[in-house]
Amino acid sequence: MSQIADIHNAFLSSKGASTDSRGNNQNTIFFALKGANFDGNKYVKEVLEKGAAYAVADDNSLRGVDKVFVVDNVLTCLQDLALYHRRYLNIPILAITGTNGKTTTKELVAAVMSQKFKIKATEGNFNNHIGVPLTLLSMNKSIEIGIVEMGANHVGEIQLLCNIAEPNYGIITNVGKAHLEGFGSFEGVKTAKGELYQHLKNNNGKLFINHDNTHLMGMAKGIDNRVEFGTESGYVFGQTTQNDPFIAINWQTEDKQSHNLQTKLIGSYNLENILSAICIGHTFGVNPEDIDTAIENYTPTNNRSQFIQSANNKIIMDAYNANPSSMQVALKNFSEMDADNKVLILGGMKEMGNDCQAEHQKLLDTINQLAFEKVLLIGNEFEAINTYGATFYHDNDSLIKDIMLNPLKNKCILIKGSRSNKLEELLSHL
Repeated sequence: MSQIADIHNAFLSSKGASTDSRGNNQNTIFFALKGANFDGNKYVKEVLEKGAAYAVADDNSLRGVDKVFVVDNVLTCLQDLALYHRRYLNIPILAITGTNGKTTTKELVAAVMSQKFKIKATEGNFNNHIGVPLTLLSMNKSIEIGIVEMGANHVGEIQLLCNIAEPNYGIITNVGKAHLEGFGSFEGVKTAKGELYQHLKNNNGKLFINHDNTHLMGMAKGIDNRVEFGTESGYVFGQTTQNDPFIAINWQTEDKQSHNLQTKLIGSYNLENILSAICIGHTFGVNPEDIDTAIENYTPTNNRSQFIQSANNKIIMDAYNANPSSMQVALKNFSEMDADNKVLILGGMKEMGNDCQAEHQKLLDTINQLAFEKVLLIGNEFEAINTYGATFYHDNDSLIKDIMLNPLKNKCILIKGSRSNKLEELLSHL
């Protein structure tokens, strides 16, 4: 029997995989990963003493230690084990990637699919070369369908994740300018995200695609095994009927059955995420009324298009992530909302590489064409560009001090920026 098979048997007898020596590892199998500033091998004996069932290490000095599997590389072993387990489960796996909306789409799809199936979906942001294996290893034989979010900031990463998860189904939400530091260009983004399409094509998998998106349709050329959706036609199609502040939509199937639903999502840009979930659920035979119920009951969390009514203001909190394409659609949606006293609070966009100054200038050029009462900018990315009279702050603390002196009241506020800006720190002062 191969070593991976032995480790898999040990894994099945445990309570699951762990990579954090500080957590509760009782009866888990601990993977001693290495990083730039840590070495999990150093904690193997301690974790076993605290109740871990087994450990996987790549330090030869641990050979012969009871309940320790010594391998060439712990990370590679974790990924190989996840693939072995995925094949052991032998269930449909749906992969979701894209520049914007992949987490919201994943959560909507999970809500819809759980109406009919026992599903397991990526939790939090476990969407990288470590998170995807851990997601697969969190599934057991009771799971009927796995939903795996895949993130990337370099070409080749989606291909690696597909080689681990072997998805039978996939969707790219969209492609836009993000992580340009790693991808190099928009074409690099398309190449990287397109690795999911290539995997599906090579393995006779099925893709779900928004046929209104010309970039995606071009990338999917030559792939016949697909289900299309859109705003005017497709297997499923629909339009926004209300956007103030939550969106309502009307959707129809090919046979013209019509449904109206009211969501708790803000932003007309969420229409394609909702249609994705409807299309996937409908393809898998989820009852249309159950699809409506699942989407109507879904409430966004974690600073993604959240609506917050504070004591003083109405706040749209959309500060989990930001890139040029998501910024533009958020600004357009905010400008079209039926509200008075609109205030814009923007944090800088990260990982823009050489395009940083140009992309932030484009953003301010757009804002200058729109009518907002106030525009407040946070971050050095805005310092060397024409801000058209917007107020600039180096950091959150500077803005908070200003707000304490000049409180914002009876405003409708959009807060948008990259995650590392920690713009949620502003909420208690608004």
